[in-house]
Amino acid sequence: MDEYGHIPEADHEHLRPGWFESLKYFVSLHPHSEHHDDIPLPRDAPRGTIDGEMLVSQIQLPKHPEVKVGGYKKGSAADDDAEHTAEGERRINKHPVVTFKECMELFCGKLDTSLVAYIWGRKASMTSEAVTLIGRSLAPLNDFQLQRRSTTWGVFDIREGHRVAEMRLKYSVATTPGPIRQPRLADCKQTEVTINWEPPESDHGAQLVGYKVSILVEERGTSEWFSLCDCTKSVKPVYVVANLVGNTQYTFDIRAVNKVGPGDACEFQVSTAPVAPGPPSKPWIEEDRDGCVNVAWRSPSSDGGCPVTAYRIRMRKLLGATTFNQWHGMGPRDAHATYVDMGTVGALMCEEQEDPSLFNAWVGPLEATCCEYRFQIIAVNRAGESKGSELSDGRYT
Repeated sequence: MDEYGHIPEADHEHLRPGWFESLKYFVSLHPHSEHHDDIPLPRDAPRGTIDGEMLVSQIQLPKHPEVKVGGYKKGSAADDDAEHTAEGERRINKHPVVTFKECMELFCGKLDTSLVAYIWGRKASMTSEAVTLIGRSLAPLNDFQLQRRSTTWGVFDIREGHRVAEMRLKYSVATTPGPIRQPRLADCKQTEVTINWEPPESDHGAQLVGYKVSILVEERGTSEWFSLCDCTKSVKPVYVVANLVGNTQYTFDIRAVNKVGPGDACEFQVSTAPVAPGPPSKPWIEEDRDGCVNVAWRSPSSDGGCPVTAYRIRMRKLLGATTFNQWHGMGPRDAHATYVDMGTVGALMCEEQEDPSLFNAWVGPLEATCCEYRFQIIAVNRAGESKGSELSDGRYT
């Protein structure tokens, strides 16, 4: 914030320093939302900046700079305010000018309606000090047309209300950014998603420095937001989230960040890519006829996020096994069993059945010799194959 002020000494004669005294000026800036008549005056002259409450400038000496002007006639109005060094070319401003070359920032929890500037004069000697409130000026904080350019404001006496000085400053208000726009899923895998979006329409006065990314984590019936990144290293509107679970819906919240902090929320949901389906139910023998068996089963409880397209049937053979020797532990062991792939059944075959979750297939012919048969079903979708179902109960020949 660059500031300077023209301060007429005549209006504050008691500020005129003696030969043993110095006179300096400073400015304090206070955000307020009260009506201008209700704004309370500071109880004491401020000693320094207080975070969230006020800004206090450095103390500066006044100067009487020379001002270059165009030609004018002696005795004109200009002559009343100047002492000539070269008639028609230069003059010295009789009012002191105080220049502040400072950039100051104040972080507040809310946006007030006005910025109140108090002009203070400090007269000091070796043994004493006196600080006088010269006047006050108000600048609106919600009129963005007046910001980011030098503007001149009148400084008025607190009690009598007449103009005592001028203040010129450049100021601006910055708040957290607006919400991001058009979040979308750019790439989707089983354990990883890539999200991109459009930046907010407005950064609200401060350049974006990155984005905050959060995820809603649900555990034991409760939901809690977890921050994946408080501020990305880049302002590119893209983020990759890994270590996810396939075929699962997640809720994300992405906020633009500027020097003030994270902006407005933008929540949206994405789902990870489908996974292999769950295993079908334990199969059973529905019918036994002419050396063949009809194996039945039910569809899995989860299709993994995309439809099951087929079922693969596996037959487990244990030659030499009978009901008697297996019951008494005298028959062949499970390690001697072999598996035979019996083919694939399309998942659409039962669409028109009364119970579309029920499937069956004829398998055979079976061996004429002693043998134990058990069956296992594997579900297939475009993401892969399920684990094998539980083995059916044994069928003996």
